[in-house]
Amino acid sequence: FRTQSYSRQYMPFTFPTPWQPPVEPGQAFRESCTMQAIVSGVVGGGAGLVLGAVLTPLNSQLQQETEHLPLREQMRRGVREMGSQSRSWGKNLLVIGAVFSVSECFVEKSRGRSDRWNSIFGGCLTGGVLAAGAGPQAMGVGCAGFAAFSAAIDALGFGHFD
Repeated sequence: FRTQSYSRQYMPFTFPTPWQPPVEPGQAFRESCTMQAIVSGVVGGGAGLVLGAVLTPLNSQLQQETEHLPLREQMRRGVREMGSQSRSWGKNLLVIGAVFSVSECFVEKSRGRSDRWNSIFGGCLTGGVLAAGAGPQAMGVGCAGFAAFSAAIDALGFGHFD
């Protein structure tokens, strides 16, 4: 009769958890809808600030109003208008970027798929939400416009870089 020796290895007891910590360090950051909205809002706001500063001289009526004033006053008023326009563009693009990002993320998580339809549905949701104050017809037009723009961006290859 032969005896075998078995060595037992005991694993530590752990309680099952529904949430598993991410394996990759940046995974939680990329998958969080809140973080995506914050990052998109910050990037959109920054782009809006720059666009406002660049586009203000092209759309300004200030030259006609200040041509009789000294140069220092003209510069002061120009910088003031540029700052005002930059803040306006920044706030608008911040809101658009954050709302689109969070709506696309929620659509992706609810569908359980990652494809081009997420951005189209997210664009529709964004257009509807941003036009909510103007009534149902404006919400429909906003939905169609943002969805079409999202589809065009994806079709041109500017969507997700996977």
